[in-house]
Amino acid sequence: MTGKIQILNPNISDKAVDSRGAIYSYIPFDAIVEFVYIDTKAGVTRGNHYHTEFDEYILLTHGEGIYLEPLDDGTVRKIIMGAGQAIYIPVGAPHTFVPLTDCKAVSFLTNRWDDCRIPITVLK
Repeated sequence: MTGKIQILNPNISDKAVDSRGAIYSYIPFDAIVEFVYIDTKAGVTRGNHYHTEFDEYILLTHGEGIYLEPLDDGTVRKIIMGAGQAIYIPVGAPHTFVPLTDCKAVSFLTNRWDDCRIPITVLK
């Protein structure tokens, strides 16, 4: 199943790994103009929407969860994520996040939320 949401792989060189741990770098496709900290409790969902005025990047920093992406053929793609993983959600891609544990994430936007006429469109 292929959808619009892309799983991002970090760029990392041997110079970024040592006895202290590792540094992972993600390169966005477009300029980031706003970032949002998201704290989500296990047992709830976030999303069931899409954005028409910006692309969104999500970096999960704590916990585990599943992003659900409804596809054109009526099926639902499941993207399982853990801390340190990132995805790219382009304009118009519907998505819902289901946390399996308490989660913390940072959302990076390509347009300022408050500059959008309609920042979020809820799916029916």
